[in-house]
Amino acid sequence: MKWLRTTITQIERPAPGFALLRFAGQPEIQGEPGQFVMVRGAWGNDPILARAFSLVEVGVHGAILVRVVGRGTRRLADMRPGDSIDVLGPAGHGFDFSGKGDVSVLVAGGVGVAPILMLAESMAASGQRPIVLYGARGSGELVLCERLASAGEVAVATEDGSRGHRGYVTDLLLGVLEKQPSAHLYACGPEGMLEAVAKMAVRRSVPCQIALESPMACGKGTCKGCAVLARSGQYLYICSDGPVLSADDIYGEEQ
Repeated sequence: MKWLRTTITQIERPAPGFALLRFAGQPEIQGEPGQFVMVRGAWGNDPILARAFSLVEVGVHGAILVRVVGRGTRRLADMRPGDSIDVLGPAGHGFDFSGKGDVSVLVAGGVGVAPILMLAESMAASGQRPIVLYGARGSGELVLCERLASAGEVAVATEDGSRGHRGYVTDLLLGVLEKQPSAHLYACGPEGMLEAVAKMAVRRSVPCQIALESPMACGKGTCKGCAVLARSGQYLYICSDGPVLSADDIYGEEQ
């Protein structure tokens, strides 16, 4: 992988504290749903480390979803069309889906909607219409819902009850699995949500792929800062072995 200098072409602000950045460079941005890129702005050494973002779009224009949580993400969200960012990737392993067959259920939490949206749109392009379950703390943190709805059957949950089901997105998942026990699950979101989804899948022997999130310094397996303990007792690295892994590999019963 090599760093690619790109130019911001468009910025959408789907909700306060969020920015969808589109960028273009040569060659075109490549990648599969679930893969990520390392991004750094042309601002020197403050902050010095790049940030990892799941891809939302690829092609002539790549896109990432930024949620402001600190200085680096604030500087990215405040960029303007014409500004430059450096991109490294695509990196990691994405979701593996056949494009046909069994019912697909996609579960997103928070900014985990980024790779789930790309996956939903890829499935829709192949003729599938997945079930998409999207959860957040409140309605202000639900973004890109219109695009999700154009690609699949969407249900939302908010912890404060401001939109959709009041409670957790796993409440919705439980109901879906009762009706679709042979579904294939794909999930990305906060660690607690992923653990709950994965354990539900493992208990029911439902195939489930989870896209893990972690701060990264390099994005290519050098710094070893994104290690996760597998049920085998070995460590896997989210940047190189993941970010998409089988739920059973992480949350399956001890061997």
